[in-house]
Amino acid sequence: MASYPYTGTLFDSEAVTGAKTRTGLSTQIVVYVNNQPVGAIQTFQERQQRAIKRIYEVGTDGTVEAVPQSPATVELTVNRIVFDGLSLPESMARGFRNIHSQRIPFDIVVIDRFTGTEEDGGSIVTTYHNCWFGSLGRSYTVNDYTITEDASITVESISTERNGAPVASSQGVGGGRDLGSEGRQIDAVEQAADYGTYRGSLDFPGLIKAAF
Repeated sequence: MASYPYTGTLFDSEAVTGAKTRTGLSTQIVVYVNNQPVGAIQTFQERQQRAIKRIYEVGTDGTVEAVPQSPATVELTVNRIVFDGLSLPESMARGFRNIHSQRIPFDIVVIDRFTGTEEDGGSIVTTYHNCWFGSLGRSYTVNDYTITEDASITVESISTERNGAPVASSQGVGGGRDLGSEGRQIDAVEQAADYGTYRGSLDFPGLIKAAF
């Protein structure tokens, strides 16, 4: 009989008494633009994707290799109640209401306090660099008399850090689960790309020389 694959996820403290469940909650998320918190956000969705190319060979029944075909793209979708008299662009510290007015990109910073606070360096900080509005919609709902706006935002690049380092290098902070150095594959270039040193894992010195 196969043994149950215990994941080791903490519920938890080392002592059974006083155990607690650690779950990521939306109340632990703070969204900042230009050092200003953005309130009344109903949804904040992030989607990262990139095309993968399958390499085939004549006479081979299957895929020889799968490799990235294009750089990864990051898109955001934001839905916000019109609150305190500010439109969605205005709430993001922009000096305009209509997106055709945008001339300068901006950064969005999302702070996840699941593993700590900004002061103790335990928060996970994700920065969406050089954002552009792609669409903006406004709806008037009769049911509850609220006015909401939604926008799609194109992100030039993304980076994530915790306590000034790649997030995966500090697993286990604040009672989170730590896979251990033997439980995960660690690559210096991947971590540098995750931290934002490079735009992507293939954007590092020596690539052409190493390949050819």
